[in-house]
Parts: sequence; structure tokens; C-alpha cells
Amino acid sequence: MEIVAAREPDVTSAADCLADAFADDPQMSFFFDPPQRQYLVTEFFSILMAARLALGMPVLLLKSEGRILGAVMGYDTQRHEWLPAHQERWALLQQRQASMASRFERADAISEKYKPQEPHFYLGVLGVHPSMQGKGAGGSLIKAYCDLAERDPVSAGTFLETAQRKNLAFYERCGFQLLGQGELAPGKPFWCLFRPKPVRDGN
Repeated sequence: MEIVAAREPDVTSAADCLADAFADDPQMSFFFDPPQRQYLVTEFFSILMAARLALGMPVLLLKSEGRILGAVMGYDTQRHEWLPAHQERWALLQQRQASMASRFERADAISEKYKPQEPHFYLGVLGVHPSMQGKGAGGSLIKAYCDLAERDPVSAGTFLETAQRKNLAFYERCGFQLLGQGELAPGKPFWCLFRPKPVRDGN
């Protein structure tokens, strides 16, 4: 297995992998309603990856013999506006479900409350195919992503959110600290965590 930078031809397969990885995720259940959920989740990940690749943002894949088994992606310290083609795809996605925009706004409001003010990397998606879960694949991907943040001279570290309670211990083992939490909806907690860049050589 290897971790490599994603390319545009990887988008479809990576989105399918992530849709499988997030099949039971409470955040996806909050964002997207049945019966269209599988389609909407897959399109969601496809748009995110295509938009970030077009902007040169970090997107890493776990591959084995050409098969995509996991992915991690987000933003570096820059937050460039999406290109018009990706904005249009996002608008079409939101038209498929009337409540979608307000649900994303709710998650964004919680994130804005707790995210660091200093320049930082944002880890927006980390997913591993169910066949690879519990085998260290997620830890390898998150380390590779956080290494990018640590090499960036401007970045203060890596920020992420999760709606999975069981993920908290995993992220804490990976060096993340809990910043705060809110609720996407009653009984649907949403946690915000940050991994600060290690201080080395007295700097």
C-alpha cells in the first residue's frame, strides 16, 4: 500500500470509496435524507475532491495495486473561492434536497465558533473503505496529512470536526485536542479538534 497525491482521474473511484466509508456516519445522515442519500453522499465527495484538486489543495489517497482504499482531503492555509464549475455543481446538489443548505450552515456555524484564528490546515474528510478499517489505514492517512501541515511554515496545525463519538479517542491518539462541541440537531453532537504544530528547536 502507498499514500499518493490524488489526480483528477481518481475522483470517481475515490468518491465511491468515501461513500462506502461514511455509509453509517451521523454527519452524512444529518446532511442528507433517504432515499437519495447514497447518491447525494457520493456526489458530495466527488464535488469536494474535484474542487480541491482544481485549487491545488491537499488530497491524498491510500492505494493498493491501483485500488483506492481511503482518502483524506481539505485545505491548506489558503481558502480560495471555488471555480464556477464546482460552484454550479454544488448549487445543483443543494437543489436535490430543500433542507441541505441550512444543515451545512449549522455545521459551519459550530466550526466557525471553535476553529483557530491562526492560519492552519483544515482536514475536511478522512475516510477508509470498510475492509481496511481498524488496520491502521486511517492513522497512516492522517499522519501524512498532518505532516503537510507541519512542513508549512505558516500553518499552526490541523483542524477537523467529527460527528462520531468513537472517533474522539482515535483523534486524541493522533495528537488532536478537543476545542469544543455543539449540536447539529438535538442528540447529534459535533466535535471540533485541533492538532497544533509541534514546537521544535526552541522555535
